[in-house]
Amino acid sequence: MSGAHSESPRLPGVGTTPLASLADLATTAVQAVAFWLAVVLPLAYLPLVAGGVAASELVPFAALLAANVVALVLGHDHRR
Repeated sequence: MSGAHSESPRLPGVGTTPLASLADLATTAVQAVAFWLAVVLPLAYLPLVAGGVAASELVPFAALLAANVVALVLGHDHRR
């Protein structure tokens, strides 16, 4: 009998290999850490901006900015 209820919903983790489950767990962990880094990293801008960014602080400021962008991109889909 073919109907709307003939297909059962797929349960997460059922029928997947342990390697796929580990990959899903690693992806979730990376997204969570990246999300929270994207939230916390802007606090590190405050001392740099408050004191003025000198020429000797351009590299650390650029590295911090780049790390924040990477964290934003990686953590964007956390809990979606």
